[in-house]
Amino acid sequence: MSDQLITAVEMANANGVDPKRFRAALRTAGLGWHSHNGRWEVMRGSSQHADMENVMARLCGEPSNFRSVKKAVDAKPRVSVRDEQYVLDLCDEFLAMKALRQHCFPFLTGDPDLRGNRRPLPVDGFYPELRLVVEYHERQHKERVGFFDDKPTVSGVPRGEQRRRYDARRRELLPLNGITLIVLGVDEFAHDRAKRLLRISSDNVIVGRRLQEFQAKSSSR
Repeated sequence: MSDQLITAVEMANANGVDPKRFRAALRTAGLGWHSHNGRWEVMRGSSQHADMENVMARLCGEPSNFRSVKKAVDAKPRVSVRDEQYVLDLCDEFLAMKALRQHCFPFLTGDPDLRGNRRPLPVDGFYPELRLVVEYHERQHKERVGFFDDKPTVSGVPRGEQRRRYDARRRELLPLNGITLIVLGVDEFAHDRAKRLLRISSDNVIVGRRLQEFQAKSSSR
C-alpha cells in the first residue's frame, strides 16, 4: 500500500521545487490535520493531498513554473475536485437543496484531549429541513491506510482507531437525536485502483436510489 502514499519530498521533486522550501511552505500554511514534527506523508487523492497540492500551486506561482501550476489548479478550484464534495453536490442536485457542509451539533463531539477539552465532530453534509445527514466514506473508513492510520492523535489513540470511533459515534448519536444518517461509500461508485471516483453518469442513479425517500419530502417544502 506504500504506492498509494505520497510524501512532500516526492511532490517537490516532481514539480522541481526544493523539498525544504516546500516543507517550510506547508508549515506556514498551518494545515490543521498535520501534527507538529510529523511526517508530510498522505494518501493520494485524499483531502490532505489536495491541501498539499494547493500549497504547491501557490508556491509555484512564478511564470517559470507555469506548467506545475496548471497541473495543480487546472480548470477548477481544487476544493471542487474532492470526491466528498462531488458526491455532496450530487445529493444537493437530487434533493434540490443545499446541504450545510461540515456542520457541527452540540451533542456530537470528539474524544477529549490531554486537557479534557472536546472539539465538535463535524458531519459532511446536513439538510436541516429533512433532518438528514449524508456522509461520504472514502477507502480509509474501511481499509487500513498504513503509516497514516498509526499516527497518534491528541487523545492518544492512533488515527485509524479514532476514525472508527467517530464513525460509530455518528451512527449512534445522530438517530438518537432524530436525525437520519445515510453513508455513501466509495465502493458504491465506479472508481479507479486508488479508489478515486471516475465520476460517470451512473453516479446520479446511485445517489437517487439512496436518497429516494427524501426527494418527496424536499419537493413538498
